[in-house]
Amino acid sequence: MSPPDVGRLPHQPSPDRQRNDGSSNEAIYTSRFFIASLSNFFFFSSVNAFSLLPLYIKALGGTESQIGGIMGTYSLTAILAQPLAGALADRFGRKRFLLLGSALGILAAIGFAFSSRLDFRFFLLRLVQGVGFSAFYISNLTIVADMVPESRRGEAVGLFGISGLITIALSPALGEQFIQVAGFPPFFLAAAAAAAAALFVSLALHDPHSADKASAEPSLSSLIPSMRIMPPIVISFVFGVASGTVFVFLPTHAMQVGLSRIGAFYMAYSTAAIGIRLTCGRLSDRWGRLRVILPALLLTALGSLGLVWLATPVGLLVVGALTGMAHGLLFPALSAYVIDLSGSEERAQALGAFSTAILLGSGLASFVFGVMAERLGYPSIFLAAAGIAIVAFVVFQRLGRH
Repeated sequence: MSPPDVGRLPHQPSPDRQRNDGSSNEAIYTSRFFIASLSNFFFFSSVNAFSLLPLYIKALGGTESQIGGIMGTYSLTAILAQPLAGALADRFGRKRFLLLGSALGILAAIGFAFSSRLDFRFFLLRLVQGVGFSAFYISNLTIVADMVPESRRGEAVGLFGISGLITIALSPALGEQFIQVAGFPPFFLAAAAAAAAALFVSLALHDPHSADKASAEPSLSSLIPSMRIMPPIVISFVFGVASGTVFVFLPTHAMQVGLSRIGAFYMAYSTAAIGIRLTCGRLSDRWGRLRVILPALLLTALGSLGLVWLATPVGLLVVGALTGMAHGLLFPALSAYVIDLSGSEERAQALGAFSTAILLGSGLASFVFGVMAERLGYPSIFLAAAGIAIVAFVVFQRLGRH
């Protein structure tokens, strides 16, 4: 017997209806799915290599606020670019924006390889990366959303995301070793090569919407998300604040407390996120989105709190596992929730709003918490991030009961 259909906000599809619509046995493991996943793997191998960029900024004499500003420029750019990228991808087809994003990733990584002074170029290159990420990510995720059956949407998005989660562990862990041996410029060139591989693989991806001209011309109003998708948008913002705080400030926080390497955190994070998606990928399809999202918010808060009191090598493993589990549950359920509430003709636009909310939270965390860390110390920002996640849990738990 399935669990009662509770814990969902209005407009969330019934999991029972999804399972009984006759599409539950449709395949998701198609050649297009694997091509999209492989392209995603290469692109995010490049993107996640820049988790180590704060170390390069620090090596060039940068401060915590400069780190926050430069890292936050990426998020701020994507915040502005993703709604437009989504609207344009709906109008003109997804594949061309997939290729554009890969090309911009190559350009930015090469630019960092030849930037040996901390100046305006760092902000400019992060801007280029933000635009590239927006074009690639929204297009690829929308292509996957278009190809999978509704009743397996949460599972499919979760499995697709594994291709990116693997790189959260591999890119920083291998990058630390690569930097020690060869230095930062060759490391950035390796990131450019990964983006080039994404471009090459994307050429083989078929997009049935590439010639679809039925959508309306993008306008200012089309960049504003519909009110019906606001619940997952708000939760996505909170998720962005919490995860952005951890990923932006963990490298320098670890350095301050005497931890010379942080690769174990990324390995634990990625392993936990992948394990959860493989074993629990269909929970939100079966139980309803909020029944998965709300516990994941608590795990997110615990991960942030862990950085306050678990500043040890073993503690990093614990925190990495907690935050990885939260991501593995939360992101697919939120993505599927947004897709549930949007039509195919506006799917990229809706996913653009969803991803924008995450990056808006991450960007604000970078700018605001960077200044806060300088004045009050790192524990204060991790406590603040945890508090925001707990408040969101309480609010949406109460809304879900009505």
